[in-house]
Amino acid sequence: MATTFQQSLNQAIENLEIPSVAIEAKQHDGTQLLSMHLESPSPLFSSQNANSNDTLLTLASCTKLPTSIAALQLVEKGIIGLDSDITELLPTLKQQRVLRSFKPDGVPVLEDRTNPITLRVLLTHSAGTGYDFSNDELRRVQSLNGENLGSMPAVEQRFNLPLLFEPGESWNYGCAIDWVGRLVEILTNMDLKTYMLKHIWQPLGVTSFTFWPNQQNLATNKMAVLAERDKETKRLRPLPEGLPLSKGVTECFGGQGGYSTAQDFMELLYSLLVNDGRILKPETADLLFQGHLTAPSKCVLNRKMEDPSWAVGTFYSGETYDWSLGGLLIESPDSSCPFPRGPNTLVWSGAANLFWVTHL
Repeated sequence: MATTFQQSLNQAIENLEIPSVAIEAKQHDGTQLLSMHLESPSPLFSSQNANSNDTLLTLASCTKLPTSIAALQLVEKGIIGLDSDITELLPTLKQQRVLRSFKPDGVPVLEDRTNPITLRVLLTHSAGTGYDFSNDELRRVQSLNGENLGSMPAVEQRFNLPLLFEPGESWNYGCAIDWVGRLVEILTNMDLKTYMLKHIWQPLGVTSFTFWPNQQNLATNKMAVLAERDKETKRLRPLPEGLPLSKGVTECFGGQGGYSTAQDFMELLYSLLVNDGRILKPETADLLFQGHLTAPSKCVLNRKMEDPSWAVGTFYSGETYDWSLGGLLIESPDSSCPFPRGPNTLVWSGAANLFWVTHL
């Protein structure tokens, strides 16, 4: 079966359906089921994209998991509570009002927020924050103000956007975990990279993770070159500049800015899988496999997942979802799908076609 699987992948690469593949799979007893790194023989990719276990991947939103874990470590230490109002620590977020509508002349109608913004609602994307690049209303607010926040170098500047709803009353995928990253930095007086290195990556024996690939990392780790599909010809072409997520940034963006090898990210997932206590206490790690949305927020999430084309990964119509403190929770599986996943499976992804999954 593994051979057939690899043959299918090789065929897809040879046909330039995909440029490369990195797969890591490990089961609970530590058995390595797969560690596969395949690259295209095409000169378009092979000279640039030497895909191996040393290759740095653009994690994009996969960065959200270690950032969430960093915040949960602070909860364990009693530095912050899951249900504490955190806005005094994040004044730019505190000042955001709730966007209700637009007047006929296009002026936004904003109301003062009445609900607290807590760490829990940030971790579960139910705080009302959004991404301007994926939300028409936020783009409209920016255009009215003559702003281009997407090019700003710091979290407080790039995500200086109104809330889309009262915290805890709905659900929207957005920049909440970038705010969580800033919260970790403020509470620890460390930048997020330094904190993660000391409290997450060193305990796991991970060396490749970074927010800024530079000459030092690239001396030992190659950088995966991304590709995009031409809208007209449908053929792949290299995207040598990668995703613009970290372009011009001067801070660690905890929701999107990380890079690591597939093997090193697997170390993080495996630690959660076996609940080994290296980075989280067992009782805290258990929270990652439980849903934490309010009923209204959960309803909105499941409605949005009826068309999951906005997310990277494979999702089935019969699945039901919640959001944990670390990712999307498949609360109940679709038993009729080709590869049903168990209840309370934790998954998420990154825009560069990365997808991870783990369950107890």
